[in-house]
Amino acid sequence: MKRLDVALAAVLTVWMLGEVWAEHLHPAWVVVPTSLAAGASLAWRRRSPLAVLVVLLSAMTVQASSGTTLHSAVSPVVALLVGSWTVGAYERRDRAIFGLALLVAGIWLAMGIDVARGTDQYQGTDFPWIAGLLAAPGILGIVFGARTRMLHAAEARARELEVERREAVAAERSRIARELHDVIAHSVAVMTVQAGAAEEMLKVDPSRAAEPVRAVQETGRQALVEMKRLVAMLREHDDELGLEPQPGVADVERLVAQVREAGLAVELRVEGEPRALPIGVELSAYRVVQEALTNALKHAGAASAVVTLRYGTDDLEVEVADDGRGGVGGEADAGHGLVGMRERVGVFGGTFAAGPRASGGFAVQARLPVEAPA
Repeated sequence: MKRLDVALAAVLTVWMLGEVWAEHLHPAWVVVPTSLAAGASLAWRRRSPLAVLVVLLSAMTVQASSGTTLHSAVSPVVALLVGSWTVGAYERRDRAIFGLALLVAGIWLAMGIDVARGTDQYQGTDFPWIAGLLAAPGILGIVFGARTRMLHAAEARARELEVERREAVAAERSRIARELHDVIAHSVAVMTVQAGAAEEMLKVDPSRAAEPVRAVQETGRQALVEMKRLVAMLREHDDELGLEPQPGVADVERLVAQVREAGLAVELRVEGEPRALPIGVELSAYRVVQEALTNALKHAGAASAVVTLRYGTDDLEVEVADDGRGGVGGEADAGHGLVGMRERVGVFGGTFAAGPRASGGFAVQARLPVEAPA
């Protein structure tokens, strides 16, 4: 129940009771309670529009049956106009049309009772004119109410999509954090093995101990880079650390082969000079290719795709383009996949773009910066 509706109901109720006194409407024992019921019912007009209209029509019919003329008071007509608009604006179209038909039938019944009792006289044109006057707000309500409901539905959907997007971002950040934990755990495990090898080498051949020591240094440097990213992210759960290495750029070829077996013709292109990259960058590149190919399998239909890995001096560019029907129009249509890819690339300070291609199909492009070794 809205405050505006309660205020409107109170105003009309006071108006109706004032007209009972001012116009000397009789019998008072009928007019007063029916006016109270009609006015008070408007407080629920948005919650039960059709029921409120029935109460208004019933009050008017009872008053006409008791000998109260419909021409004596204005407030009941205003109440019916409000009820007409409310039914049109807030009820479903079929129920609104039924309500307006009921309104016309009810007003004609009350007018007929007036004529039969001799309390009032009407010309033949009065019946359609009065019916049209009272039904007009309802017709406008149907037209504008449908537009309002569409706008409200669109706003609700937009809010729902925003909530889903935030949840997808949070889920992807949690996944990235888990994977970086695994990367760091694997790096620490490698460092432990290499340090042990250096210790043994110092006993046998000290000159050869420098190689595993350098490996420990390089692995430790990469682990520190990933640790910086990890501590910058919020995690919802303290998952147990894994010791298995995460996939990287070298695993893209195997991924492409798996997608080919699933039915999508995929070509892998490598541009520039391949080189070792930070484990986190390689992992993110792999995940972008994986998610983009998964979307292509789902949405592209009978098509082919090209995966391009482009090594730059200070970055790695990843592009996955297909020539399918381009059914994915944006992040909302693609589910959480594009949201996750965008968040993953953003964590590494990269840029991400995805959308339909002018020549047909869909393309995903990501640029991952590569930090120069210290």
